[in-house]
Amino acid sequence: MSTDITDTPLMDELRALLAETFRVDLTEISADAQLGELPQWDSMAHMDLMLALEARYGVQITAETIGGLTSLTLILAYVEGLPNGG
Repeated sequence: MSTDITDTPLMDELRALLAETFRVDLTEISADAQLGELPQWDSMAHMDLMLALEARYGVQITAETIGGLTSLTLILAYVEGLPNGG
């Protein structure tokens, strides 16, 4: 039986972080949310999100990595790959 990545505590935490960062209701953040899909998730808000991720997980995200973290599922994979697993 496979685990549905959309139904994990980490996904819930990341959805809440996006909702807080973009100042939208949690219900507006789907598991397949991506840059440009929400009007609030533009390039400036993307940088705010990267800063929020850095603060939450105590990491520094490189410019190269920032350019690749363009969807919630990619962000989830990145956080899961951190030394402490998010």
